[in-house]
Amino acid sequence: MRAVRLQRGLSQKDLACPGVSMSYVSRLESGERVPSPAVVRRLAEVLGVDPSELVVDSDGTAMQDEALTWCEALLAYHDGDLVLAVDLLEALGKRSDEEMFGWCVRWTRLGVLARQRDHEGLLLAAAKLRKSWSPGPAVDALVEILRASSLRRLGRTAESVKAASEAVELASGDGERVRRVHTRALIALCAELTAAGRLADAEQVVDQLSVRLPELGRDRLAISTWWVRAKVADRLGDRMEAAHCIREALALLDDFDGDPGYRCRVRLAGAAIVLRTPGANLDDVVALLDEVESTVVAVRRHEDLLAHARALRAELALRDGEVDRARELAEAALGTGRLDAEQQLRCHLLLVRAADEVDADGGAGARTALAALLEHINPEGVDPLLWRDVARIALRKH
Repeated sequence: MRAVRLQRGLSQKDLACPGVSMSYVSRLESGERVPSPAVVRRLAEVLGVDPSELVVDSDGTAMQDEALTWCEALLAYHDGDLVLAVDLLEALGKRSDEEMFGWCVRWTRLGVLARQRDHEGLLLAAAKLRKSWSPGPAVDALVEILRASSLRRLGRTAESVKAASEAVELASGDGERVRRVHTRALIALCAELTAAGRLADAEQVVDQLSVRLPELGRDRLAISTWWVRAKVADRLGDRMEAAHCIREALALLDDFDGDPGYRCRVRLAGAAIVLRTPGANLDDVVALLDEVESTVVAVRRHEDLLAHARALRAELALRDGEVDRARELAEAALGTGRLDAEQQLRCHLLLVRAADEVDADGGAGARTALAALLEHINPEGVDPLLWRDVARIALRKH
C-alpha cells in the first residue's frame, strides 16, 4: 500500500476516509494492523487500484515464486528445451501487475543479450534491472549470475567473483525453486573462482555442490556440477579425478536434449581433459571432437566451438607426428579470432614446439608471437601445468 501511495504522490493523510483515520493508515503501513476486506476496498478506491494489488501473501513468497517460474521458462528457452519453456509460461498465466510485467520484460531482454553474448550491453541492462523493482532476492541472484559470466569474459575476474558471491548470498532461502537457484549460484561461483585462480576457495564450493548431487537427478544442473568439479580438479593437476568427473558429466549428457552449444562445450571440455590424461584412449577424444563438429555444422552457428575443436585436433596431430597438419590446424584456429586466452596460448605453444622440430632457426617467429601473447594474459586464470610447459620452452637451449 505504501509503494502504491508513493507512486501516486499521496500522503498518509490523503488516504484517510470514513472509517479509516490517518493514524490507522500509518499502522497499516508499518504492519501493526491487519485491515478488513471492507477497509481494503475503501483504500483501493482512494488509490484507484484493484483491491488485489494491496493484498499479498503473508510470507511474501508467492510473487517471487511466479518470477522464478518466468526465469525458468526463459532459461529453458535458452537451453533449447522449448517444451518446458511453453509449459512453464502456460502455468504462469496472465498477470496484470504493471511492476511484474515491466520486470519480466527487462529480464527477457537480459536473457536475449546473454544469448547474443553482448556482454557490455548485458551489464548495462543488468544494472538497470537491479535498480528497479524486484520480486525477490532469489530473482536478483539470477541477474548476478549472468553479470558474473559477462564480467569474466570481459577480463574483470575480481568483479565476476564478487557478483557470483552475491548471487549465492541472495539465493539463500527455502523452497525448491530457490534451492535450485542457489545451486546455480554455487556452480557460477566455482567457475569464477577457478577462472580467477582461487583454487582453494573453489574446492570449498565443490564440497558444497557435491552434497547437492543426489537431489539434482540427471538434469543440466547435475551435468554442470560434474563439469565444474572436473574444471577444479584439472586446474589442481589431478588429471585422473578430472577425467572421472567429466566422464560423469558426459554420461548424463546422453539424456540431455537441450542447447546444442552447451552440449558441445561439455564435450570439448571432455576432449581437452582426456587428451591430457596419462594413458587415456585418444580415440575417445576423436569421437568427442567428431560429435562437436557435426553438431556445429548442423546448427550453422557456434564458430567459437569449431575453432576450439580445431585447436584440440592440432594437439592430436602433433602427438601423432603430423607436424605440418598440426601447424595448419593451430593457425586456422587462431585465425578465427574466437579462441579464449588459454586456448590461444596452447596454440602458440604448439606452433613453437612444431617449429622446433622442423625449423633450423628454432622457430624464432613462433617464439616472438608467443612472447607477444604473454604480455596480455592474466596468469592466474591459466592452467598451472600449461605455464610449466611454457617455462620448459623458454628454458630450452638452441
